[in-house]
Amino acid sequence: MREGHGYNQPPVEREGGFRMRVSERLAPLKERAERFLKEFEWTWTTAVVFCLFLAFFTLVTMVVIPSFWMYFAEQKLGWGGPSGGGDWRLELRDAIAMGLTTGPFVTILVIAAVLQNWRRRLRGQSAERPTGGYR
Repeated sequence: MREGHGYNQPPVEREGGFRMRVSERLAPLKERAERFLKEFEWTWTTAVVFCLFLAFFTLVTMVVIPSFWMYFAEQKLGWGGPSGGGDWRLELRDAIAMGLTTGPFVTILVIAAVLQNWRRRLRGQSAERPTGGYR
């Protein structure tokens, strides 16, 4: 073990406090992620493997988990019956199921847009999409 990094020693307080320590620890991870985003190029193999993973992820998160929630809510919590009866539990059950269904889809779209703009910025391009037409 290196000197000054023992488990029984109190953390050294630096300028900025806790936020400074977190940003210092995350800096190497951010550099590695930015290098990967900047240099990554799709091949047929990586695209197919990624699409298979994405299909599996969407099936599990958008179909299996909401279905499990509906069975759980009806059998274990007693929130059964058809919707539309005006009971707040049924409406809450359906709202949670809808959130579990649409949440992963929206998350995938947002992450894709953020990564695409981040990659463009790292490569020195504008984050805005070209408008096209005559200039």
